Amino acid sequence: MSMRTFAGVIAGLLFAVGGVVSQAHGSEMDEGTTITFAQPVEIPGQVLGPGSYYFVRVDNGNSPDVNLIQIFNSDHTKVIATIQTVTTERPDASGKTVLTFAEGATDGPPALRDWFYPGSLEGHEFLYPKREEKHIEEAKQIAVAADEKGEVRVRGVSGD
Repeated sequence: MSMRTFAGVIAGLLFAVGGVVSQAHGSEMDEGTTITFAQPVEIPGQVLGPGSYYFVRVDNGNSPDVNLIQIFNSDHTKVIATIQTVTTERPDASGKTVLTFAEGATDGPPALRDWFYPGSLEGHEFLYPKREEKHIEEAKQIAVAADEKGEVRVRGVSGD
């Protein structure tokens, strides 16, 4: 991929996560977070269109399944997806929601790879089918964090 195309992908991601809004958290137990995308974003099994979604860790009574994530519509009335994840770690905690995206396959939307709740060193790595997993692992990665105003800045890109 040319540097110009990659720059376009980065610019698209800045608009894609047009305001990761993480100020209205649920409890820390369920890690509830509202995230707003300005363009389509791939999650395992489907593509989320532009709009706001509520990401939450499923709580099964007294023993929450830390690896099962549900994504709801913006008013929390409809489950869009229930996704199994695995725990992933990062070296430094941030006070902000941080999402990591993998560059999308040929003209496809970026794929959501990881979601980190503010202040947590452990996050959720989304599991993709084997046919997509290799591409996602090899694709350029970009981490995007929300600031106090919900504005997004590029935190880092692998391979640079």
